[in-house]
Amino acid sequence: MRRTSWIVCLAAALAIGGARVEAGERYVALGDEIVRHVQERFLDAGRARIWATRHRGYGAAAVDATQFERLTNRALAELGASHTAYYPRDSLENRQLRSLYASIIAGPAPSFESIGVDLVRIEGATFVRHVFGGGPAARAGLLRGDRIVSADGKPFDPVRSLAGRLGRPVALAIERVKGSRLLTVSVIPRETKPADEWIDAQDKGSVVVERAGRRIAYTQVYSCAGPRPLALLERTIQERFAGADALVIDLRDGWGGCPPELMNLFNPVAPTLRFVGRDGKARVWRTGWARPVVLVINGQTRSGKELVAYEFHKHDIGPLVGERTAGAFLAGTPIPLSDGSLLYLAVEDVQIDGVRLEGKGVPPDVAIASKLPYAAGADPQRDRAIALAAQLAAKRTRPP
Repeated sequence: MRRTSWIVCLAAALAIGGARVEAGERYVALGDEIVRHVQERFLDAGRARIWATRHRGYGAAAVDATQFERLTNRALAELGASHTAYYPRDSLENRQLRSLYASIIAGPAPSFESIGVDLVRIEGATFVRHVFGGGPAARAGLLRGDRIVSADGKPFDPVRSLAGRLGRPVALAIERVKGSRLLTVSVIPRETKPADEWIDAQDKGSVVVERAGRRIAYTQVYSCAGPRPLALLERTIQERFAGADALVIDLRDGWGGCPPELMNLFNPVAPTLRFVGRDGKARVWRTGWARPVVLVINGQTRSGKELVAYEFHKHDIGPLVGERTAGAFLAGTPIPLSDGSLLYLAVEDVQIDGVRLEGKGVPPDVAIASKLPYAAGADPQRDRAIALAAQLAAKRTRPP
């Protein structure tokens, strides 16, 4: 009996050891794949060569996927460059990048189960940063600043907790006030693609609000990548916002990608056309925005969005409200890896009007902290921007 138990234990130990060796070999191969891409494509060839020599074989230290992710991103951070990170196959960022770069990454853009929120990790906890208008979370009553503790009694993960739950309720435990009793919110995930969800959020979140007797248009551009966000912004300005006295554009968080062409919307010489039909009714078509405009920015306003913030500041187009932008102003590209994960890698340095924003960012004209955790829906940066827009609109229309 003892001999049988000893044999069973030995077999189990050998199996575990074999699994570890197999996992170790897999992570060594994947790590060296990343090292090769960095050496061949990172924007600074000299730094890439030194980095690759130092980190070749680093994957051998990983015993599981979580540790490999941590080791990889710690190593990539040594390059000191934005647009440089590793995203595992099952991560939310992997799906988002594949959706943004669907035109250059082989395969269809991935869809996933979503509750219609933008989330952020702060000191190990998951907080709701934005609730997308018209989405499941908005209908369920989630608020900005809510901490999502668990889903169906298990620790919350933005991908795994919702996988396979399409159209079926998920019970979320929410901490709205720090230290208070948890609330239970039932939310039904929907299937969507990240880029489609962001466009829908931009569309449904574009509203006109009344402040101090002025009509203030507000829109949040969560991602600027691709032609759709700019086309929607232009159409919204020309149609729904046509009668507004001032405009607030929210560029906080999300991904960058704003093209230089966006600045054409604020060209002071852009014409305004007035059409009159045979019935005598007039129709005005504005090709740009010539009334007061305010930009909302924060520490996650990055990449192409920083281009917009910089040009607003340089040409005094309108005040910036919030926090200094990320200073993440390099050209990056997603590189698919053999296991379905992604390497996001900075491949070109970028300057704007001869100025390098990488590592610097753009400061706000009106500094307002975000105060996100346990905000109970409050958004002081947005509120201050709308109030300032109303003040600017009042000055513009005040008689001499």
